[in-house]
Amino acid sequence: MLKKILRMNYELELLSGLHIGGSTDVFDIGGADSTIIKNPMTGEPYIPGSSIKGKIRSVLTMKYGQIDEKEQDYTLEDNKVFLNLFQPVEDLNPIQVSRAIFRDAVLTPESRDRLQQHLGAGNFTEIKAENKINPLKGKAENPRFIERVPASAVFEGEIILQIFDGDNEEELRRGLEEGIRLLELSYLGGSGTRGYGKIAINDTDFEEVS
Repeated sequence: MLKKILRMNYELELLSGLHIGGSTDVFDIGGADSTIIKNPMTGEPYIPGSSIKGKIRSVLTMKYGQIDEKEQDYTLEDNKVFLNLFQPVEDLNPIQVSRAIFRDAVLTPESRDRLQQHLGAGNFTEIKAENKINPLKGKAENPRFIERVPASAVFEGEIILQIFDGDNEEELRRGLEEGIRLLELSYLGGSGTRGYGKIAINDTDFEEVS
């Protein structure tokens, strides 16, 4: 049975440019080869909750996971605390309910205005030119243009943590908070090893809402 619902409202600040891939049917001359995901109604970038959830699970798995020889992959199967954050609640089968719910993160109103002030009305992103360097010739080859949300942009998001009978609330909260800190030490989105996606997440206190 559900005991309580906790909510974490947070702000996610970009410390370097962020690229979470989207798709487009049109390539404009002078446009990006690789675009980012945007709200189709407003054109504003957002961070999917699935990207945040997936990366937090990934960094926790890298730290606490074990190698699954059959699947040739890492698994959190033996770590009940972290598994409980991401897998459906077993006692509620066949209902598929997870303890942790990750909402999409959207630009704060202040950040939305600031981006348009510097980039122009209706613009929220930058285009970064990249090249592959031929190590033998020392020359740039295969130029491409990557769309990114610029550093200093701020998003606001929400994580819901549902506590059920028998759950260790403190362990679940600590596990989620550790995942967030590990995410800050890693990166979000693509091309993180090339400097993209460094973030800071602020105001991570939980409040009981039900």
